[in-house]
Amino acid sequence: MRSSSGKIVVFTALPLEYRAVRAWVADPQRVDHEAGTIFECGRIPGTAWEVYLSQVGQGNQGAAVLTERAIRMIGPDAVFFTGIAGGLKHDIALGDVVVATRIFAYHGGKQEETFKNRPETWPASHRLEQAARFAVLDPQWAETLLPAGRDAPDVHFKPIAAGEVVVNAQASALQSLLDEHYNGVAAIETEGAGFAGAASMADQVPALVIRGISDRADGSKQHTDSGGFQITAAENAAAMTIAVIKTLVTPTALEAELPPSRADTVGAPAVASPPASQQLKEPLPVVWRRKLLPPWSNESATLEVHLLPEDSFRLPMRQMNQLKDDLVSLGRSEGVFTATEEVSSVLEANFTAAFVRDPRHGRSIGLMITRSGQRSYWESLPRPSRLHMPVLDPEHTRERIADLLRLLLRLHDVLQDRFAPALAIDPAEILTVMNLDAAKVSNGATLARGGHGGPVRIPPDEVWDAATIGAAVPIIAEELTLRLMQHFRSPHEHQ
Repeated sequence: MRSSSGKIVVFTALPLEYRAVRAWVADPQRVDHEAGTIFECGRIPGTAWEVYLSQVGQGNQGAAVLTERAIRMIGPDAVFFTGIAGGLKHDIALGDVVVATRIFAYHGGKQEETFKNRPETWPASHRLEQAARFAVLDPQWAETLLPAGRDAPDVHFKPIAAGEVVVNAQASALQSLLDEHYNGVAAIETEGAGFAGAASMADQVPALVIRGISDRADGSKQHTDSGGFQITAAENAAAMTIAVIKTLVTPTALEAELPPSRADTVGAPAVASPPASQQLKEPLPVVWRRKLLPPWSNESATLEVHLLPEDSFRLPMRQMNQLKDDLVSLGRSEGVFTATEEVSSVLEANFTAAFVRDPRHGRSIGLMITRSGQRSYWESLPRPSRLHMPVLDPEHTRERIADLLRLLLRLHDVLQDRFAPALAIDPAEILTVMNLDAAKVSNGATLARGGHGGPVRIPPDEVWDAATIGAAVPIIAEELTLRLMQHFRSPHEHQ
C-alpha cells in the first residue's frame, strides 16, 4: 500500500484554468523538476493538504507524461485534472460542472468496412468521487468559492470522453461516432485520457477529472468564448476542485481519529465490523427480477443486486420515459454493455429496464429502475469453458457485489438518504462453489445447491444511509456475501 504523503497535485491545461485554481493556493512557491517542469506548491486555506499545481498544455500525451513525472517526483495521495470542456448534453447548461465518473479514450479502434471502436476506459477513484458527492450535498458549497453574486453551478456526475481533437461542429463523422457509441458521455476534452491512464499505471494513484462546461461543441465555440464562458467554466471547475480537497480527510486527521491501541489486542488480526445499520422490523418489499423479466427456460445462475429506498415515492412517467434511454447509454458508459452489442430496453407501467440476453453464450445482464425508486442490476455467474455449470466464487462474488453497490448508488440522480440492499441467485438449481482460477483448469465439479431448488434470496432487512454505504462498500459487501453463501453448501455438508 502507498504510504501517505499529505500531498495533492492539481493539473490544468490552459493558463486561465491554472489561474482559477492558483487563486485559492496560499503563498505558492516555485518548485522545479530536473527535466524543467515547473510546479507551484502551497496550501489551501482551511486544510492541511500540501497542494502542487502544474500546467501541462493541451493534449493527452503531454498530460500523461507530466502526470507520471509529478507522481514520481511528489508521491501525492491524490491527483486532479480541472478545467473546461465542451458539453454534449442539452440538459447540462453552460457553466455547469461535470465530475467524471469514467473517462473514455474514444479514438481507439479498427477500420475495416465499418469502424469498430476499441475504447480504453478508466473509472474515477471511488474515494474522490465520494468526496465530490459529499461536498455538493451542502447547498452552500460554492458560496465562498465563487465571485460574489454568482449562483452555484449544477454539478453532474457523468462520464467524459477524451480524444485528440477539439470538437466544434454540429454535424461531423466524429459527432456521429460519439452519438452512436458514447451516447452517455456528458462532455468532451483533450487531456483526461492521458491523465487517467498515467495515474492508473502509477500504482493506482486516486485520480479525478473535473470540468466546467464552456461551450456546446457544436460550432458555437467562438460565440461562447467571446461571451466569457471559458472563464466562468474554469472558475466553477476550480471551485468544485477546492471543495473536494476541503472534504478530503487529511492523513493526520485520520490518525487522530483512530482509537488508542489496547495491550490485549496487540498481534491480533484486525476484523472489520459492518457499519451500524438500522434493523427493519419487516423487510422492505422488493421487486425481484423474475417477477418483471422472467428468466428464459435454460438461463444459468444469475446474481442480482438491488438497492431499495427506505422512504417510498413514485417517479413520474415522464421521468421513467427518459430513464429508459438513459439506462442504455449509462450501461454502455459504465461497461455493463459493450459498445457494439444490441441492448433491449423496455418501459412498463411500474419499471424500466435495459438488458442483454444471449442464450447462445449464456449471457444475461441488465439494469432496472422501478417507479418506487428501486435500483437493480443482474449478471450471469461466470462459467469457465471447461465446466458445464456456473461458478459461485465467494471472493469474486464479494468483489462484484461491492462494484455493483457503487454502480447502483450512482445509477439515478434523485438523492435518497437511506437504502436497504437485497441479493438473489436466480435460477439457483445448478451451480458449483469453487475458486474461479481452479475452475478454469478443472474437468469436473459438484453441485452445491441445498434445499428444494428455486431462487436464493437475501431480503432487504437492514438500512444504511447512502454516504455510509458508499464509504463502507467492502465491509457491507462482505457481510452480504457471507449471508448469501450460507445457502450454498457442498453435498457432504448436507449430511
